[in-house]
Order: sequence, then C-alpha cells, then structure tokens
Amino acid sequence: MASNELDSPIPVFRGAGHLLRLTADLVRRPRRRECPEPVRHRGVAQGREGLPVVCLVAGDDHTRLAKGISYFLSHADPRRVPHVLHDVRSGPEPAAPPDSVEAVRHTLERLAQGFALGVNGSDGRVRFRRFGLVNWLTQVGAGGGPSHHGDVEGNDHSLLQALREREFRRRRMFGLLRSPETELAVDGKVPWWVWLFAVHVFPLAWFRVRRGLGCAYRWLLNQPYLAPRDPGTFTGFAERLTTPHNQVEDPEQLRKLMVNAFLEDLRVAFRRRFWRPRTARRTAYCVALLDGVGPDNCGYPLLRTIIDVRNETGAFDPLLVIACGAEPPAEGSEVREDWGHRSLWELTDRLYGGWRETFLHQGRARNRAPWYLPVSIPPLMPPSHETYELTRRLEVAQDARLRIPAPPLWARRMTSVVAACAVTVALLGGAGLVLRTESGFRDAHCGLGRFDDDAQTLRTAPTGECIGVARYGFTFHSPDPSLDNTLQTIYAQNARAEEAHKASPERPFVTLVHLSALLSVSGKPSGQLAYGREALQGAASAQSRQLRSTGATEPILRIFPANAGSGMRFGTQVVDILDALRQQDPSIVGVTGLDQSREATNRTIRKLTAVGLPMVATTLSADTLVRQSPMYFQVSPQNTREADVAAAYADHVVARDGRKPARQVRIIGSADPTDTYSRTLSDDVARRFKARGFAVERTPFTPPPPPGQEPSSDAPGPGTVGQRSCSYRGVVFFAGRAEDFESLLGGINESCNSTPPALLGGDDVARLAADADRREHYPGIPYDFLDFTLGSARCDGSSELYAELSRIFHDECAKIPNSSLDGHAALGFDAVKLYVNAVKQLREEAAQMPLTPPAVWHAISGVHGDEALDGASGIISFGGDVDRQVPLDKLLSVQHIDGTGHPTQAGFCGRVGGRTQSSWCPPLEPEKGR
Repeated sequence: MASNELDSPIPVFRGAGHLLRLTADLVRRPRRRECPEPVRHRGVAQGREGLPVVCLVAGDDHTRLAKGISYFLSHADPRRVPHVLHDVRSGPEPAAPPDSVEAVRHTLERLAQGFALGVNGSDGRVRFRRFGLVNWLTQVGAGGGPSHHGDVEGNDHSLLQALREREFRRRRMFGLLRSPETELAVDGKVPWWVWLFAVHVFPLAWFRVRRGLGCAYRWLLNQPYLAPRDPGTFTGFAERLTTPHNQVEDPEQLRKLMVNAFLEDLRVAFRRRFWRPRTARRTAYCVALLDGVGPDNCGYPLLRTIIDVRNETGAFDPLLVIACGAEPPAEGSEVREDWGHRSLWELTDRLYGGWRETFLHQGRARNRAPWYLPVSIPPLMPPSHETYELTRRLEVAQDARLRIPAPPLWARRMTSVVAACAVTVALLGGAGLVLRTESGFRDAHCGLGRFDDDAQTLRTAPTGECIGVARYGFTFHSPDPSLDNTLQTIYAQNARAEEAHKASPERPFVTLVHLSALLSVSGKPSGQLAYGREALQGAASAQSRQLRSTGATEPILRIFPANAGSGMRFGTQVVDILDALRQQDPSIVGVTGLDQSREATNRTIRKLTAVGLPMVATTLSADTLVRQSPMYFQVSPQNTREADVAAAYADHVVARDGRKPARQVRIIGSADPTDTYSRTLSDDVARRFKARGFAVERTPFTPPPPPGQEPSSDAPGPGTVGQRSCSYRGVVFFAGRAEDFESLLGGINESCNSTPPALLGGDDVARLAADADRREHYPGIPYDFLDFTLGSARCDGSSELYAELSRIFHDECAKIPNSSLDGHAALGFDAVKLYVNAVKQLREEAAQMPLTPPAVWHAISGVHGDEALDGASGIISFGGDVDRQVPLDKLLSVQHIDGTGHPTQAGFCGRVGGRTQSSWCPPLEPEKGR
C-alpha cells in the first residue's frame, strides 16, 4: 500500500495493540541484569533470557508495517528508542548474491550508521569501534588503498600507514596538528624540534601505543573467528581481512566476524559500569527493523549469522531484531508447524510463552530454531473499512504511546552533572587543600617542598628569615653571591668527604655545625654579610686541608652551615633541630661560629650544653659567655683583655702626644639591654681606663630597631651621638656594633669632618674596616680599632690559611688584604682546627675510643703548653687551667685607618709565634706549670 494512502501512522489491524505491547515489553531494559523484566505467563512472573528474533509475516503489507513500528519507536516517551529501519532489498551495487559477505557487510554498515546518529540522543547513540575497524579493513586494499598493483616490497608498511592515517582522521587533535595550515603555522613559529615532535614523533608514538593497547585492536586478535592467532600478529591478521586476501577466507567466518564485531560494540555500549552512568541511562534496547526479509536477499543469512554468533559466544546482545517480510523463516517452521495459524490475541499468553518455554528447553542445543518468534499479521485495514475506526480505538489508540522507563535517579543526567560538579569541587577542594597544605609547608620551611632534602631541618622564622641546619645545598636565600658560592663549596666538599669516608672507613669521620647569626638577614647589603662569609671560608679552608690529608689519624670533616637568625634570636629553636638531627647522625661532635654576644646567644649556649654538644666560638668576646657553660670555648679574646689593650694603647697615645688628646674618655655604648657585648665591653673599658687615670664619661645610644619594633630606649641614635662628640677633646671609645659605628661616622662627617675627635673602636668595628667600599665612604675621618689578627695577609705559601683559601676561592685573593682586617676567616679556620687536633689526639692516644661530643670536649680543654695551637689568628692556649675556656694572652692588634681609608698596624699585644708584642702592651700572663 502506498504511503500517501496511509491515514494512520501506525497500521490498524486485528491484534495491533498486542503487537505494540509485545514490542514495548521487548525493548524496555530492566534496571538490573541484562535480560528484560519478567513477563507474566498465566499469572506467574517468569524470567526470560535472550531477545527473540521477531519475524513478522505480513504479506505485501510488510513495508507499511515496518514503517508503523518505526513511528511507534520514534515517538516513545520520554525519548526515542534507538532503532534503524533498513530495507534489505536495497543491497550494494552491483547486486551481490543474497548470502554474500558484501551483502551482509552492507546491511551491518547501514545499521551501524543509523545507531551512531545523533538523532538517538547523546545517551542512545553507539560508537562502533570494533565493527568500524573490521569494516574498514575489508574495504581497503592490501597495500592500504584501493589497489597497489606491482608492489613487490611487501604491503605491511602501507597497511600500517593507512591505519595511522585512519586513526589520525578520527582524532580531532591529530587532524588539527597534521592539517597543512597548522603544519605551516607551527613550523614557522616554534623551534624545529617542537614541530618535529608535535607533528611526527608524538602521533607515531601514540599510534604504536594505541595499536598495542587499544580496545578494538586487542579485541580483534582475541575474538574466535577466522583463527586470528594465525599468523599471530595484528598486521598479519589485518592483511587477511583486506582485499583481495579476504576472498579466499571462509565466507561464513567472515560474516560471523562482522556480526560479532557489530554486536560486541553494542554489548560494550550497554555494559553496566558504575563509573559510566550513561550505560544506566540506556533504558531501551536497540531495535533493528529489517524490511523485505526473504530468501532472495541477505535478510535470512543475516538472521542466521546473528543467531549463530549468539549461540557460539553465549553473550546477551542488547539488540531486538524485527524482520518484516512476506514469508516465514524456514528454521521457525520446523519448530512451530502452526505458527501461521496463531492469532495475535494469543500473542502474550500463548505465543510468547510458548517461545520462551521452547527457548529454555532447547536453547542450549545451539540450533537456530528456538531463537525465532514468528508472528503472522492479519491483513491491514484501510480507512474505509467498516470496523477501521473501532479497531483503531480498541487496538491502537490505548497502546500507541510507548513509555520507556526513566533511568535510576543516581544515573540521570542532572544527577550525573551534579555528581560531576560535586566531584570536581571535591577534587578542586582537595587539590586546593593539598596546595594550601603544600604552600603552608613551603612557607614554614623556607620555600622548600616536602621532598626537598633540606626541608626537614629548616624553618621560616616569624621575621621571614630562614633558620635551621642545611646539609644538602640550601643557601638560606642569601642576597650575597659570594656567600652562595662559599656555601656551595662547602656542600661540594661534604660530598667529597662522604666519598673519602667510604674509600677510607678507618679514618675518623666527624661533622661540625657552623652556627651563624647573619646568613639570611633580609635586606642586608652583601657588605654587611661579609664577616659571616669569611668565617665560613675559614672553616671551609680547614675542611679542604683535611680532605687533602691522607694520614690514618687525620679526620675526614663535614661542615653543616646553620643559621640562628639576626642577633642569634632563634638559636634555641635551631638547637632543637640540631638535637633531632644528631640522633640520626652520630658523627656530629660539636658547634663552631656563634656570632654576636647577646642574651639570645647566652640562651643558645645553655641549650647546646643541655643537649651535650661542645662549642668553639669564633668572634665572641663578652665576659659573661664563659659562665653560661663549661662546654663553651672561644678562640677570640675576652672584652676584659680588649679593655686592657685599649687602655694601654690610649695611655701610650696620650703620653706620646702630650695634651692632645686629653686624658679623658667618652665610652659610647648601646642602650639595647640584650646586647651583652656592648654592655660588658663598656663596663670593662670604663674600669681599665679609670685605672690608668682617665676621666670616664659614658654616653648611651639607641640602635635602629628592627622593622615593626619599638626603640629599646629614649637615648639618641648613633648619628646624633656622633655629632655631639665633635667638640670632645679626649678619646672617644665606641663599644657598639659595626653598623652603628658607621652611623656614628656619618654624624661626625656632617658636623666636624675637618676636625674629628680621636676615635678608638672595639673589635666589632673591624667588620666595617674590612669592607673597603664602606670604609672609604667617609674620607678624612681617621680612627683606630682593635683587631683579632695582625691585619696583614697575602696569597702565598707563608700562611696555611690564606694559601688554602686562595686555592678553593679563587676570587678572594684580591679581597684578602682587606678581609684579613676583621680576622673572621682566621678565627673560623682556628676554631675548626681545634676540633681537628682534638680528634687526632683522641685517635693517637685511644684509638678505640668512640668519637663522642664529651670526648672531643675533654680533648679541647687540654690545649696548652706544647699542645697549644699555633693558629692563623695567633697562639691558642688555655693556659693549663682545667676550667679555662678563653685563650691565654690571645693576639690583639690595633689598626689605624688614616684619612684616605688606608689601614696600617699601630701595634699588637699577645702571643704570635716568636714575635714580641709592642712595648706599651699589658704584660703576658704565664702558663701554669711553666
């Protein structure tokens, strides 16, 4: 019947409603399992396995019937049932035999194209990866194209190249990368190696991985048809499917391979996975409506192949096949001889129930007959028929709307979107928490991540400084490149020390921690960090000397730089870190460094004593330090000795020059109550000058407070004190820090540059004098200062320290004449040498004694007499007293800076080899036992 004669989209005939209900029951997908929901048979709910192949025998009305069922499926509620209406009589051109592989392939291709259309919705469309690959291989030539006649070099390369191009065309990213416009643009704007990687290397590598791990490729080698393991490689099996090789293969096996690939893609699309909610939203099975099925086309061969694949694989296929034709299938008549006489009124109760019982009992026999559900369709009623309207209302109207089950709440798109958003928010929140945690960790650990080597022993102080112990190359964010280079040299020597220890395990292996106060002072110019760098360079020179030594008792030395923050204010926290580190590394035997005599330094010394570590300070000189711990030693003289030498020198100058300067002294000291150095030096100078007949006057000043803190007192600043000292006729003794002395010079320079007072500074002023740039900033103002060395050095073999220093720090030779003025390198060198000599003595006297911190401390206390150290900063001898912790008559020199900024030595006091001290110096103290 022509379509323009149709008055109703759904054909009207006796029993049409039953057919619609049967179709609805078969296409509805249950929420659990892969079989449809049970159908009630005689009042009893029964399960059902498999979907029948429904064969509708409608005579000449089969086309109209197929279109009506298609309309019924298209207008389902709430969404269309994925289906394809295909006329199997419209085969490939030229016409192929009904049972040919090409005819079946053509039909499957049309079905796959229909199921992949977007009209089925995003949840209903199916991607045919496996069938698409098989279909492409059967259509392509063996050489990768339509024909490659005369190719005698083998076709595997051409086939793989064609496969690559197919994959690249299917991927938008590769299609964009390999388009001519993109290649030209990328080639002209990026480096050649980026272009080569993006356009060639990466796509080829991706294809190789895809060919080995891609689901379609792996499935093709593991499916059961055509013996894919012969020859056993993908390329070899793929060539068998190409033209003309596939013409010699078994046609039945080829058809089964195609059908199995087609059905496997459907199985995968419907396979329930909790991470794929789209599969749960597929609440209707796919329907293949085959019109015109008969013995003279590919319809029957296709149905037989589908049933054979189902029997052989045993898998459930989410595909309902409805074949509309004029004749019944032969396999069905063998089982149901009266199939054509059954009425549609009996369809639900008898016909379908009978099919199910037959399928359950005979389905395992693996023959085709149990799968068929043949149904004879009465003649369709034309609109002019007398019972047409009544039959349409009774049979069609109430069942014309197909209602598809809604997906479960958890799988609905809105739920999925909300869940995806929630997961995304959770992941972002988790990632944010991780990032915040990591950021917080980095903020608390000097910008280092959790897996950085030094992260566990470093902390960020409230002031922003990085404190702690560095073992693996951290530079404390120092703004001084020279300091960074010094630290890197020490870390490199530490690595060499570990290698030397592995090569010579019999040699002693010890570690010293150099604890400094100004390794990371934020905003400090590099000149003010010079003394910290020089002390480290002296320690590194002693370490380098030990690395070049080969004696059995010569210790192999490591040095761990550590920072306690400006003013040593975080020293106790660093000691806690050091104590935990010592539990892991027993080679740590002592501490050197300890800058600036402040109350925080006292607390640090007491904390080091509590954890049992001896100390050898480099530049500390406050008198009270030795009272903090019996485990404390220093290689510099005390403030009392500085005061003796200063008073003796001032007495000598006044006696030599007569009335200028006058015999009076103004002592300028810090009003900061935590500055132990300035307080004790001021007190000692006052007593010593008064003993020599000087009139003593004390003037305090307030040093600039750290950012965010209030001034420590109401006293004027050092610049103002300098201006007020211009008219002073006596000696101005400065007992503060180098940076404050620089401010004092600035005040003098503003008020009396041409007639400055007589200035004499303590040892801390040497830090300013050692910096040539800062020293020459105030020309015309001469001054004297106390120095812990002779103030002269050169890069030659005459000095063990400076020869070693110039060898490992090549750029320091030009600085040595100035840097030697503050003596920090020499004092750092000698502090390490004390430990080295102590370890050597222990190994020589008691080779089996463990190198523990108490043993090393006891050995250091015995340095006197013949055991004294003739160091770079003078002779270090503790005089034979058991409780003496300060060197006896330690070297002190007076350096004079003239108006041009040139330093000269005005004299020295103390023990320096065989040299005699200046005549004006205090007498030397004899050693005990001599």
